[in-house]
Amino acid sequence: MMAFKTRFFTIVLSIIATTFFVIACTTDADQKASTTTNETVETTSLDGEKSVNLNASTIFWKGYKIIGNHTGTVDLTEGHIGFDNGKITKGKFVVNMNSVKVTDLMDEGDEEEEEEEESPEEDKNDLANHLMDADFFDAASHPTASFAITESTQTGNDYHITGDMTIKGVTNEVSFKAQLVDHTFKATIPIDRTKYGIKYGSGSFFSNLGDNVIKDKFDLEVSLVLS
Repeated sequence: MMAFKTRFFTIVLSIIATTFFVIACTTDADQKASTTTNETVETTSLDGEKSVNLNASTIFWKGYKIIGNHTGTVDLTEGHIGFDNGKITKGKFVVNMNSVKVTDLMDEGDEEEEEEEESPEEDKNDLANHLMDADFFDAASHPTASFAITESTQTGNDYHITGDMTIKGVTNEVSFKAQLVDHTFKATIPIDRTKYGIKYGSGSFFSNLGDNVIKDKFDLEVSLVLS
């Protein structure tokens, strides 16, 4: 009799445990399905032309040397994106090239995770002014740069964007990946400055530069908030 009760008790416990396991798995699956549905709704709900919030959006640039790098910002003065049921159909963005700022000057060996020592403001201003003069972007003659979307493909919240980048009056096609999160587009756009006639300090065109070589490619880290 005791053995029967023990077996009966074991069977009951097994049934209870199995029931809780099934409920837990079902709940987890429902939560994942709900999350996926929400993400899909976010993109498909976008329709028509959306303006970019200029005050909330940011464009960070990062240039590279053989030793260290430079980082800074540039201001967006115009931005809008056209959607058709979540798909990007067009878009145009204009940047003020007289707004170039330097945020830090980092030498090789400095750790980005550590708090960086601020460089004198004069050094930052000097570099910013140099970037805006004829050696680089020649902002006096070319006060704006622009990007126009010509093609876009989409998978969920991930986009592959192609368009025409115009800098110093020269236009080249560029492509990059972007992601839409909470109505904010985030992307890192690599640009080869030499394709726009900016050859200052380039090891591809000048020899014997040593550690003064400035790499041809720089990155734009873009965060565009839709209004």
